[in-house]
Amino acid sequence: MFFNNYISTIDNPELVLSIKETSKSFSSKISEHFTINQQLNALLLGNVQSGKTAQMLGIISAMADSGYKIFVLLTTDNVDLHRQTYNRVKNSLQTFNVLNEREESLLTPACLIKPTIIVLKKNSRVLSRWKNHFLNTEICKGLMLVIFDDEADAASLNTLVNKSKVSSINKRLAEIKHTAANTIYIEVTATPQAVLLQTQLSGWKPAFVYYFRPGSDYLGGNYFYPRTKSLTTIFTNNFELDEVKNGGDVICPVGLSRSILSFLINCAHKKLNGFSNCNFMIHPSIKISIHNQFVETVQDHLTLLQKSTDDAAFLSNLKDEWCDLQQTKPDLEPFEDIRDTVIELLDNTNISIIPLNSKSFVCRDSSNPDALDLSKGFNIVIGGNTLGRGITFPNLQTVYYCRSSKSPQADTYWQHSRIFGYDREKQLVRIFIPQQLYTLFSELNTSNEILIKQVEANINDIQLIYPSKILPTRKNVVDNEYLNLIQGGVNMFASAPIPANVETINRMIETYSEHRFIDCESDFIISLLNLVKSETVEDFNVQKYIACVEGLKKRKPLIKCKLIVRVNRDIARNTGTLLSPNDRTLGDSFKDDIVLTMYRINGTKEKGWSGVPLWIPNIKFPDNFYFYDMEV
Repeated sequence: MFFNNYISTIDNPELVLSIKETSKSFSSKISEHFTINQQLNALLLGNVQSGKTAQMLGIISAMADSGYKIFVLLTTDNVDLHRQTYNRVKNSLQTFNVLNEREESLLTPACLIKPTIIVLKKNSRVLSRWKNHFLNTEICKGLMLVIFDDEADAASLNTLVNKSKVSSINKRLAEIKHTAANTIYIEVTATPQAVLLQTQLSGWKPAFVYYFRPGSDYLGGNYFYPRTKSLTTIFTNNFELDEVKNGGDVICPVGLSRSILSFLINCAHKKLNGFSNCNFMIHPSIKISIHNQFVETVQDHLTLLQKSTDDAAFLSNLKDEWCDLQQTKPDLEPFEDIRDTVIELLDNTNISIIPLNSKSFVCRDSSNPDALDLSKGFNIVIGGNTLGRGITFPNLQTVYYCRSSKSPQADTYWQHSRIFGYDREKQLVRIFIPQQLYTLFSELNTSNEILIKQVEANINDIQLIYPSKILPTRKNVVDNEYLNLIQGGVNMFASAPIPANVETINRMIETYSEHRFIDCESDFIISLLNLVKSETVEDFNVQKYIACVEGLKKRKPLIKCKLIVRVNRDIARNTGTLLSPNDRTLGDSFKDDIVLTMYRINGTKEKGWSGVPLWIPNIKFPDNFYFYDMEV
């Protein structure tokens, strides 16, 4: 009943089918993993702006049909996002009791005649108040508490794990989990790196991960950040951020100026077709002072454009951007119509510039339900961290991005991809970005695809693979004691090998000892790794190395592998990596390849071995990759 009522509010048949599949499969996963009197963690994985809220509400409705009564939906500590989510839930789940964070008094046993969902911000005071209410009223006694933690990687995890302390939000959430004998805690995110790198000991590692695919109309990483630059991307100068920060003679850098004209053409196109909403996101930095400089620069440039609409330079530059957009949309309105409408928009000052950061939140009237509504008007939104999570950007057609970092974090940067979504007019979307940042996002997209393939293949020990300069997540939420880091460019060998499958390996590779090295396929490397043995998994974890090889193969289908084979080695036990200086130099010369060196040791007792020959592996991955997972 509840599920059918919910999907009846959705007029997108494709989305309805997706929600049905997700709700059915996810509920089945819960039944498979749940045991009475336990706390179950699960991870619902989607893509940035791919409809996670719609999927969550579908699962909640399906669970209500199965008899679950009380749900908590957590949002980040953001007034606008909390309001946006609360209104969405209220409108979508009309057969539920929907409570906001100030309505504790309404949560009574009588209230639970209907399923009840409480929408809370991840704010320490709010969570503490509700924890006390749950305990004092014993409202969850005998009931299953179901918690959906939206953007679970953002604020929920313990940021003091390496200091043997517990951060306040993490502590409050753990307390709420334990107000009921049975809790199902569903972590929801599009950037799961921090969640996947939790340990079993932390209490936050998911028992399973479920990935729901976006619909066919979704535009995501594969569309915007392919390995080869697409026509949606305009490369900007690497130093435009500095030009705005430092001021000087340049009023508006070339790339920023082009992006503003491209956005104005999008607005004119919308207006000519009877629409009154289009958005432009400028993401330059985390610093509010820089946001303010960009607000001033953009406002000054709009004023300049308004005063120069008769100038030849204005018309020429506008024509150039119209021609660029017409490449991907041949039926774009004639330039003369676009020109006249752009001039009209400028003359009537129909373009709003909206700074969006922590200070602008403070200034916004939280009692006004329309405090932030980007579904209306033609808006240029300028900000930093606030643009990274949760806030929905409808009709986002233009992005100017120049935020940089010496050690970028994969999850943080991927959340900046607010251009992803369903309602973009793909032929007119443009991203203005420096080439080096485009390369970063392309790398992140590849890593994200590998992660998703591992989830869909039901791989238990998911590995995160990134180039050496990219961190998977912030360091303060990953327990360093249990972090397993495999670094490219480093020789890893079995220090406690044991004889195993010696004759089989002989037949496979003995003749290759006559060569300095050979080229081979990654599958051959994997077959060899499956044959070698060590006294302990910790000494030489074959399955982890195989997962690394497979992950690299997915990331770089044409990855090269080198095999170095040496026989009749009379080396003593416990002599380090065993590699000769020449073989070490040879292996190190293949910086972009997977290198497996196989030494057949004579294994005499005089040298400390067991008296029989054995093969010892030594593997090295490409220099510029790191592999991350957790030991427990």
